[in-house]
Amino acid sequence: MLTVRDISKWFGDAQVLNRVNFTVNRGERAGLIGPNGSGKTTLLRIITGELAPDRGSVALSPSSARLGYLPQAL
Repeated sequence: MLTVRDISKWFGDAQVLNRVNFTVNRGERAGLIGPNGSGKTTLLRIITGELAPDRGSVALSPSSARLGYLPQAL
């Protein structure tokens, strides 16, 4: 299970994520859609641990669970 709680992220004066909350249970799949600059990649980078949130937490359980992520090509 992946649990995202109260994630917020700022870059300077611009707030990119504001108190994001969701849970993805075992066997479920999720996708992120939204316009450019809406924070999709920032959220994924926080979930993978590449970037620290300014507020909130990410939990992956059980501890043996794995998270896969394919970064976008530039």
